[in-house]
Amino acid sequence: MLLTTSRKARLFVLTAAAVAVGSLAGCGGGDDASKLMHTMVKVDSITQQGSCEDVNVKVSPVQILPDAPKMSNSKEFITPVTLTKGADGVSCSGTAASIPMAPGKWKFTAMLPSGVATCEHDVPATGESNLSFKDGESACQ
Repeated sequence: MLLTTSRKARLFVLTAAAVAVGSLAGCGGGDDASKLMHTMVKVDSITQQGSCEDVNVKVSPVQILPDAPKMSNSKEFITPVTLTKGADGVSCSGTAASIPMAPGKWKFTAMLPSGVATCEHDVPATGESNLSFKDGESACQ
């Protein structure tokens, strides 16, 4: 069967439309995406030999609440926090958002120049979730 240019164009348009509709159908509702929680992690430290060392914060689930959004993470992960030098040339600070998290209790652990800092933090199903680590302190706020 020979296809004319006109038929080829129509076939292409129909195929593209079918692919677009199929990909949109797989997106699901926006409700779950709007419920995804992130925790903002702030780290305050000091320079090490004149430069700021980035900090990886390990995040581990302690107790996940039931009925978490489908796209939220419920497994251990790392949140990298890039530190930048302050105007004083000695302090370093940085903030990073975690990946989407299931609501519940999570353990946050940061290896800071002064040692390991750790705490348990409740991540709510809605609202904001923020915590901060300060070098020299063994817990977060």
